[in-house]
Amino acid sequence: MPQSKDKPLHILIIPSFYPRFDGDYVGSFWREQAIGLSKQNIKVGLIFPELESLRSKISKKIYPIFKSYNDEGVITMKFLWTNWFVKIRNLQIYFFKKLGLILFKRYIKKNGLPDLIHCQSIFNAGFLGEYIYNIYKIDYILNEVNSGFLFKNQGLEKYYKDVVRITNKSKECYTVSNKYAKYLNEELPNKLKWKVHHNIVSNKFLNAELVTRKNKKFVFLSIARLHKVKNLGLIIKSFKIFNNKVENSELRFIGVGSEYAYLKKLSINLKIESQVKFLGRIDRKNLINEINDSNALVHSCPYETFGVVFVEALALGRPIVAVYSPGSFDILTKEVGILSENNEISMSNSMIEVFNRYNEFDPFYIRKYCRNNFSEDFLSKKMLDNYNSILSN
Repeated sequence: MPQSKDKPLHILIIPSFYPRFDGDYVGSFWREQAIGLSKQNIKVGLIFPELESLRSKISKKIYPIFKSYNDEGVITMKFLWTNWFVKIRNLQIYFFKKLGLILFKRYIKKNGLPDLIHCQSIFNAGFLGEYIYNIYKIDYILNEVNSGFLFKNQGLEKYYKDVVRITNKSKECYTVSNKYAKYLNEELPNKLKWKVHHNIVSNKFLNAELVTRKNKKFVFLSIARLHKVKNLGLIIKSFKIFNNKVENSELRFIGVGSEYAYLKKLSINLKIESQVKFLGRIDRKNLINEINDSNALVHSCPYETFGVVFVEALALGRPIVAVYSPGSFDILTKEVGILSENNEISMSNSMIEVFNRYNEFDPFYIRKYCRNNFSEDFLSKKMLDNYNSILSN
């Protein structure tokens, strides 16, 4: 039902992954989306059954088994459980559903039934949303960001019938870019068309001071997991070509992952190790400072369905070089960045173009463009309109 003065609209969010500790990147955009929605005079709750690996448990970077708290206006409940079956998706889904139902029962006992459930990604939140719907008949919507559907060899095809069933039960299906929506509409037949709702950029980025970098060294910054799918070797190879023409330059990586040794060795082999810096994990509180200490963002993943790092850089007035992807195609215009083909010649040329045109990129315009299209306020109000429209039908 539509929001009323007597009873505010009550939305329950179920993310498929979520920040595990203060400053964690994982699922940070979903946390910020939830906080943005809570500012729209509605009641917002969030439940997350967190399946942690044994390695995480040994490292003690874990929550208590059950945790309930108010996170900047979002009623948040988490349940930690050891994931003994990291590589067995069926069991991951099973435990996510069972633990999620326990959390849901605790949540409604304290907060009442929600009007609508917002499931963020089918694996595994969509499975839990359907599970709750089958018991309580509370409608749910889907918001898909998982790029796994772009791959034919990720093991998702055997869940095809499950995915189609879950999407057909959903009241609406959203994804984060137009090209990805087109792809999902073609690959996942659904009674409803996939619609687009972009991810937000936090006001913390949009309200931060716009800093003009005065250091003579030209710095490209990459923010991504050091993982094979992110295609980061392309950036190093492209930077080598760029560096041959712009000597006083530097490339910095923020992120951790299994590709670190390979990327480090690649920079050594190309004899640019002194100009390539690996900064490791930087928490989100310090990310603004690192972006401000760079000239431009560079991104190499061709499977990015959106790319929150894009809008965070734009919010701070930084132009972007990125390979074509569903996300970069939606976000970047010639006034705020340059799109590149997925090869080192094209990317290095794009990096050189950003360097040569750098004074043409107006940081105030870049921020305004970001605010008008991806701000917390704009997109939260848009989603609230979607909720009310769904519940009024």
